[in-house]
Amino acid sequence: MTAYVGADPHEVLGVRRDATPRQVTQAFRREVLRGGHPDTGGDARAFRRLVAARDALLDQRAAPGDVPPASPSPGPRAPRPAGPARPAGAARPADAPHPAPASSDASALPLIVGAFLFFVAMPHVLLAIVLVLVP
Repeated sequence: MTAYVGADPHEVLGVRRDATPRQVTQAFRREVLRGGHPDTGGDARAFRRLVAARDALLDQRAAPGDVPPASPSPGPRAPRPAGPARPAGAARPADAPHPAPASSDASALPLIVGAFLFFVAMPHVLLAIVLVLVP
């Protein structure tokens, strides 16, 4: 966190003091796009400064030996009341849980192996047969 000595992390990222973690993350990404990531030719020192400011604001890096404050358990959640169904193109509310991905019992491995045998191994086998039969 010494990468931004003398500078306020709020000023480094350009966020208000009451910014939410989401706003801090968005500001970090915006500034990375502006200043450039070292892997894409940007300034490594500026990038480290942005990372240090983001970490300071999000409190991601706890010092060794620090014990995070105990947060009260929210307890069991009440079931959500069934509301009206959303239209097909409507956006999901921000507080709605993400739907579970569709699971499939079928594995893609047989398909991959079959494609490999057909497109890679079969031409080699046919070529070997031709080379043996043709003098």
